[in-house]
Amino acid sequence: MNLNLKATDLFERNYAEYQKKTRLVVNQGGRGSGKTWSLAQLFLIILTTHKNTLLTVCRKTLPSLKASAYRDFFEIMQEQNLYTEDKHNKTELTYKYSSNEIEFVSVDQPQKIRGRKRQYLWMNETNEFSYEDFRQLNLRTDIQIFMDFNPSMEFHWIYDDILTRDDVAFLKSTYKDNPFLEPNVVKEIERLKAVDENYWRIYGLGERGSSEATIYKNWDYTDVIPEGDEVIYGLDFGFNNPTALVKITIKDKDIYLQELLYESHLTNSQLIERLKQLVDTNDYIYADIAEPQRIEEINQAGFNVQQSDKDVKKGIDTLRSRRIFITKDSINLLKEIKTYSWRQKDNKSLDEPIKDNDHLLDATRYAIHSHINQPEPNIRFI
Repeated sequence: MNLNLKATDLFERNYAEYQKKTRLVVNQGGRGSGKTWSLAQLFLIILTTHKNTLLTVCRKTLPSLKASAYRDFFEIMQEQNLYTEDKHNKTELTYKYSSNEIEFVSVDQPQKIRGRKRQYLWMNETNEFSYEDFRQLNLRTDIQIFMDFNPSMEFHWIYDDILTRDDVAFLKSTYKDNPFLEPNVVKEIERLKAVDENYWRIYGLGERGSSEATIYKNWDYTDVIPEGDEVIYGLDFGFNNPTALVKITIKDKDIYLQELLYESHLTNSQLIERLKQLVDTNDYIYADIAEPQRIEEINQAGFNVQQSDKDVKKGIDTLRSRRIFITKDSINLLKEIKTYSWRQKDNKSLDEPIKDNDHLLDATRYAIHSHINQPEPNIRFI
């Protein structure tokens, strides 16, 4: 079958390892290097050229998987005019092509990762997996395993237990390996040179980052939010940047977070309509007090917006003093908390966070720090 793929050099390098049947192919790369897209293209080729073959694409959580590798794979299928809806089981997240099948699973579905054997495996964002996750998946994979990740951590089992093997290929990539990137995306990536040394090292150069720079280490995933002692909301305004809304449940001093809204180009009237669907008007909303006119309009619509304390350092300290649990469907919030870091200079962390992809975290900080320091707010913001 002839496919008309817009392929990068990174795709060609992965394809070469596929042809050599290298057992483990590890893709470490920066932002925009095309790791996910290249591997989605490769798995499409395998799916359409083999017989009696099962391919598995896996990620830590199902919502993250659907928003990344799953989405990209079917976009490429449709571009190539190969997609047939009756072959796609959207409930089981499988697709059949001739005698072959591709399945999309997450490691929070243990019955699937410990289920039937496969020939090919793709572990998307492998740094999110535990070594035990890898062991279980590896035991049930007959031919090849492909991995991809941003090197945002300094220490990880990938470096200690995978790259030290003699049956592994290590492919490093950067945005410069992707000629299809839009110029404005390239500009944003190169802007990181002036933003932070560690960010540029990770997302610009595709090099291992410093784990010491990561601000929040006190969090974990959760499947459910318990009935809490209190429920509040954090709101960060945006327009070109996304407007971000977080639901915060406080239970026995633990904090449970759920992303409710992350959307750009919302007018205030549109935001109010979203809030009517998402927030009880009796609950407190803590918002950015730099937008008093927007806050007043929301209050006039019947909501209860409170003043927020925007002290960044004290707010971070407040969040770091509690255990935080984040729902697995909070895709953008999970991205933010994994990469939210102290600015670095001369390989030393400064007492200042990097302002990059932090809209939901800002909303969370406004709410939690303000609410804890004003335990019984009762005055609407005017």
